[in-house]
Amino acid sequence: MVRNGYYPTDDGHHLYWERYGTPGGEPIFFLHGGPGGRSNRHHLEFFDERCFDIILFDQRGCGRSLPQGELQHNNTWLCVQDIEALRQHLGFEKISLLGVSWGTWLAIQYQQRHPEAVLKTTLVSVFVPFAANVSAYDKALSDGLSAMPHETCAASAEAIYQALNNGCSTQQRHAALHWLRAALQLNGQSMPPGALEDFVDDDAVRGIRLELHYHVNRYFFSVDDENLSLNADTLVIQGVKDTFGLSSLRWLRERQPIHCRLLHAGHNAFELPVLKAVHLSLKRAYAQAPAT
Repeated sequence: MVRNGYYPTDDGHHLYWERYGTPGGEPIFFLHGGPGGRSNRHHLEFFDERCFDIILFDQRGCGRSLPQGELQHNNTWLCVQDIEALRQHLGFEKISLLGVSWGTWLAIQYQQRHPEAVLKTTLVSVFVPFAANVSAYDKALSDGLSAMPHETCAASAEAIYQALNNGCSTQQRHAALHWLRAALQLNGQSMPPGALEDFVDDDAVRGIRLELHYHVNRYFFSVDDENLSLNADTLVIQGVKDTFGLSSLRWLRERQPIHCRLLHAGHNAFELPVLKAVHLSLKRAYAQAPAT
């Protein structure tokens, strides 16, 4: 069995994927955060590999997918199409989904368009880009950018996005560092200055530019998204210290009842309470699934 490869899309992207776990186990797609993030082997910590046939993949423009950082033909709807194309390419009749942060919105969108192909869905540190949530997120980031001392970079997402698109390599790196500091601060995270500067290489600059591409386009949220519904086999695992995750959860609950586990944690899905809850919930759901 092929354990990794590239899937070519019809519009010039090549999606990198890897397969782990047990062939014949419950097929589950992991949808990483971002936009602009990537999958890696650490994400296997969410799963019991004896139970699941696990697909990790890098969303278009992300990680090892090619062209790296590509903005053309890159939006939410196309990312959802990619999940369906990979499902068919790998020969699964139905799949479960585990989405983290931005990946939760892709999982929700996939449910809307392909409900017949979904077994179960787990949403961790949920993010819904409805207008008020994105505006509040944008303001919080702008406030954080403005408050940073000794910085000359413009204090808005749009200005940083322009610098990442049009600046020289030094300006692009400076803009990426500025944005990343604000984003980490907003999520209650930090990195030592030296580690942060080492992290922001050319790959990170492309990833942050892709994140800003989605952000300035309001994550391509549409009027039709206001009327979504989730299937009954959907579980939300959410930290109560995650401001925008909680507002996303409230937005979802206004539309229908949702199974939810609230934890004393923030947005980071690798916080121990969140990681344990995901692993246990997936294993329990697998054990309770009817035999096929």
